[in-house]
Amino acid sequence: MQWLKGMDKYRKRILWGGLALLLTAVAFRVVTERMFLARASVEGAFSCLTPEESTGTVTMTARYLPPAYGFSEEKLLRLFGEKIGLEMPEEFRTVTYAERVELVYEKQAAQATSLIKLVHLPETDSYYLCAEITVYNREAEEVGEVRERLLRAAEKMKLREINTTMELCGIYPGEIPLAQKDELTDRLLRELYATPVYENRENKQYTVYAYTGAVKEYIVAEKKKVNVQVAIYYNKATQKTEVILATPLGLR
Repeated sequence: MQWLKGMDKYRKRILWGGLALLLTAVAFRVVTERMFLARASVEGAFSCLTPEESTGTVTMTARYLPPAYGFSEEKLLRLFGEKIGLEMPEEFRTVTYAERVELVYEKQAAQATSLIKLVHLPETDSYYLCAEITVYNREAEEVGEVRERLLRAAEKMKLREINTTMELCGIYPGEIPLAQKDELTDRLLRELYATPVYENRENKQYTVYAYTGAVKEYIVAEKKKVNVQVAIYYNKATQKTEVILATPLGLR
């Protein structure tokens, strides 16, 4: 660097000292941001809300590759239920559609609703195991544990193309004003260090899609990463407002 040759030692020392401080500050900021991202979670963000009641829904779809010697569809579903801690004493039912056949198990309990099914696509002879579990008035961390349980079971059974969603719903009395919707949404995004990708902050269609490094999974929509959704609905029938935090996308 030619311009450094004309500087005296004192000025060079000040220059290099300043550069060192700048690099240290940048490094500190990067490490700090990574530390906060590592601690952030969808469950933790939702825990900052104070709804009147709440529900949490986890879905999973995964492909099953049958062995060459064949398999029992009922035994496969019962094995999956066993691995996620779901007893299946009731009978399965078969539902036939034009393009697929489903073996379905449903269970309604006081604090949870479970739907497990095996979908067969005859045209390609493909099998997909699907699960949807909803729990009521439980901590957000417990909903996250349900998701982890489904993932562990799918991995142990060597299922392929595993995809999950998690939707946390907080229910508030009455119709909350637009300003409060904005405040709740901004709080959730701030807790997740999430950057909005698409926003529609209107009363009737209130939805915000965002991306955060705190969540590993994501989808790509219009060449942009998305892994967080905040949606707010007013249910006229119940006269209550539903605030939904989902990853990567909600069910509605």
